[in-house]
Amino acid sequence: MSRGAFLDPREARTILGMWGAWSLAILLLASAAQRLPGAGPSRWAAVPDPPPLARWDSGWYQSVAVEGYHYAGERESNVGFYPLYPLLARGLSSLARAAVFPTGIALSLVCLGGALLFAGDLFAEWGGPGMGAAGVAALLCYPTSFFLAAFYTESLFLLLAAATLWGARRERWAVAGAAAFAVGLTRFNGFLLVPALAAYAVGSLRAPTKTRLPPILAVAAGAAGAAAYPIYLWKRFGDPLLYVHNKIAGWSVRPQPFWSLVSSTLHEVLAQIRRPDDPARVALEVGSAALFVLLTAALFVERRIPEGIYAAGTLLLLFTSGTLSGIQRYVLVLFPCFFPLARFLRPRPALAFAYGVVGIGGGVVLLHRFVHWLFVG
Repeated sequence: MSRGAFLDPREARTILGMWGAWSLAILLLASAAQRLPGAGPSRWAAVPDPPPLARWDSGWYQSVAVEGYHYAGERESNVGFYPLYPLLARGLSSLARAAVFPTGIALSLVCLGGALLFAGDLFAEWGGPGMGAAGVAALLCYPTSFFLAAFYTESLFLLLAAATLWGARRERWAVAGAAAFAVGLTRFNGFLLVPALAAYAVGSLRAPTKTRLPPILAVAAGAAGAAAYPIYLWKRFGDPLLYVHNKIAGWSVRPQPFWSLVSSTLHEVLAQIRRPDDPARVALEVGSAALFVLLTAALFVERRIPEGIYAAGTLLLLFTSGTLSGIQRYVLVLFPCFFPLARFLRPRPALAFAYGVVGIGGGVVLLHRFVHWLFVG
């Protein structure tokens, strides 16, 4: 582990340029998509005529930001959404005297810029000059990457996950601990950063000259962050597992053995072959699952153990949820996986070009469908 930075200023500027161009392109494409024919307004709309990058779950986050949490035994309730992102959006919108949705979208884009710099620095350490930009490009070209600009938690979670692992690897334990605490307040799967952080902490504690307290405090901060929202739900509503219970009741998430998901997925694939209904969705879900299993295995082969633990834990959680629905979006925060992908593509320009064309083209189609309430992600 090293405390130094590996991303030189020129590559950092390249990454920021990619971030700026990508952000502008997504905003313009989303605005254009809203003007194209598509489905009508949805009952999910939190406010009349929301911005094109505020769809589906954006309404629940807006509800938390504006109304706070409420629960009265509903099958669907905003207690199923973690607090940090909507509270930040509310606070910033109050300071800027702006609407919550545009403020949250701006927050997402700013968080994305920071996340790409943290991830790029790690990629440059692992693969040398140029790998920071290559890994960032692989992430931004993924078909569902537009969610990183939406009124969703993806960019904030990505920033905090990258800061946690960056801080631990650089032995900046205050950064790692603060980010690990915050990521536990961002999404349920934030607790999966704690084992990865602990793996780095154990490595630091083995060195006889290292101070023991900072890494221990960082791991404790991550555990405290993961426990904070369940404790709030317990104190407010009397059920520390209310998030899980609400997801089961309202969103049909059912914890199941892994083999049950394999069986149901195979059945759905065969059904799509016999009578196609939505083959593109199924192909994207199954393809994302298969690709990230391979990329996670590559992390372990390369002995990036903490990063592999984080990716494997996330995939295991997804594979035992009873459904692959949404996996194409959830894998966006597994930023370490984009390093082996980029390293594979970089010396193969034809494959890299194909990946970019398919990813960007597919992303444009999915963005149009998302804007018109046709793709949940």
